[in-house]
Amino acid sequence: MDTLSLPRPGCCKWAEGDAGQYTFPCSRRVEAGTSYCDEHRSIVYIPPEERRRSRSSGGMSGSFKRLAA
Repeated sequence: MDTLSLPRPGCCKWAEGDAGQYTFPCSRRVEAGTSYCDEHRSIVYIPPEERRRSRSSGGMSGSFKRLAA
């Protein structure tokens, strides 16, 4: 088995790979209390307002939810 690859402390935790064979290619520094650099945070994090907006417009319709319940 290969050695376990972990992100360096204080660096972005953006992972690539699958089935437990992950690498952490981004070595950018992160702010204290965050897991990702600015670029990867913009991909991973969806603000609550955007999440609500996408649920109300593009999600399942209300009639379908009532039928499925």
